[in-house]
Amino acid sequence: MTRFKQTRQSKDDHLLDKVKLDFLDNLGEAGVFNLQTRYLGNYLENYEEFIDRLILKFQSINDFASEIAAINAIRETSDADLILILQNQKKDWVVKLQSDKCEQIKSTDYQEIISNKILPSIDYEYVFNPLHSGICKTYEFHEDQTDSKAFIILPLKKAPQAEVMVICGLSLNSDLFTEVYGKIVSSFYQASLLFDKIELIEAAILDNLKFNFGFISSSLYQRRFNLFCQRLKQMVVYFEPVLHIEPEDLFISGWEALARNPENHMAPSDLFTTVELWGSSFSVELDQHFLKVATERYRHARKLTQRRASDVVPLSVNVYPESLMRAEYFETVKKIIQDKIISPRNLILEISEKTDLPHFSNGVRLINPLNNFKKQLLEYVSKLKVRFAIDDFGVGYASVSRLAGLNPSHVKIDRELLYNHSSDIIIRFVHDLVGANNLNPAKVIVEGIDETAPISLRSLREVGVSYIQGHLVGKPNPEVYRLSQEKYNELKKRLLN
Repeated sequence: MTRFKQTRQSKDDHLLDKVKLDFLDNLGEAGVFNLQTRYLGNYLENYEEFIDRLILKFQSINDFASEIAAINAIRETSDADLILILQNQKKDWVVKLQSDKCEQIKSTDYQEIISNKILPSIDYEYVFNPLHSGICKTYEFHEDQTDSKAFIILPLKKAPQAEVMVICGLSLNSDLFTEVYGKIVSSFYQASLLFDKIELIEAAILDNLKFNFGFISSSLYQRRFNLFCQRLKQMVVYFEPVLHIEPEDLFISGWEALARNPENHMAPSDLFTTVELWGSSFSVELDQHFLKVATERYRHARKLTQRRASDVVPLSVNVYPESLMRAEYFETVKKIIQDKIISPRNLILEISEKTDLPHFSNGVRLINPLNNFKKQLLEYVSKLKVRFAIDDFGVGYASVSRLAGLNPSHVKIDRELLYNHSSDIIIRFVHDLVGANNLNPAKVIVEGIDETAPISLRSLREVGVSYIQGHLVGKPNPEVYRLSQEKYNELKKRLLN
């Protein structure tokens, strides 16, 4: 039994719950009727075994990293005769790549078919019609018309370097003449060119299905979630300093924890894209995992440089608004504090402005999402004593109303706002708005400050900015550190000149 079949069977076993329905019998008395229920089937379930076989076939081919391996896997899994990758060159379609042939056909069998049947069928506007995912045509394999087959043409890359995939020799009774099949094999081939890990290729197939069809089967959803969790475990944590920029009081006032790929030290953008596509269960899993890893890593890193309690500065950790509304995230924060991984006064949860506030709670649309969100944040403040920051201010959803309604302890102004010709006015406005809370005015931090920033440190200081973050201070690093004397002198000179 395949992995997907086992998952689906297990799912069905759990869903076969008994539901009791009250009704009146012939005597007018209430009775009970037991009915076994289950979810309605999803049409994508029919393709789970095909995806499984495609992945396994690709893994079994020795030259895993080559394009030939990918199209050979497609050919064998599809029971096709031949796979071609055609490229448009000077308005003519030429063969860029060709798979191995099916053992039952001769090497010359397809020469005439390619020339006389396939190439004339590739009209660019027809194949690349956005309303369709490809075309299919039948043809007679032999002149005596005793063997009818079909080929599928799938668009891969648009002009100016247009490419298509041609799957030749499918049986007319094949069940692969569908849009779903086309999306699976085209996304598989394109992902095989980008990634050298089978997990990322399989994830790309599932992402493509989710993006194009919206809903997928529960077992495919679970498979994508498992792949996401595996990817999370590969992520590492770096720290970026936040600098207090008073000329006579220049020091690192805090750190932001950043997720990074261990291979290239870049942000794992695929994780964030996955969250945006698949929704709240993925965002909560990411935020819980990253919070645990980031705080534990910070505890280890600060032992080397922050030996006294007074040396420890706050750590900021990003979180999606949706996660803050979930009980499991609240419990994760609570446990981290109870286990003394980090003290609540040194934990700041950064809420990104790039993501809207949750508009539903338990399936019910909220009348006032901001008030509901603020009520939840008060639970964190009152019960756990943690603080909050608004991140990416100026580029997100209803920034001013959110800023005024949440009273955060920190506000981070996005670098893009500095390119606005009225940036100084906006920065002063933010200071006035957050300073209205005289008991505990928020710290305003300008992010993304580097050598190319459109405003100098001195100018920032003149409009009231006291905190900055960016590569001018220091690039993200797996360790926390003190400012070197050289860096201290450089930054002080920029503030004064």
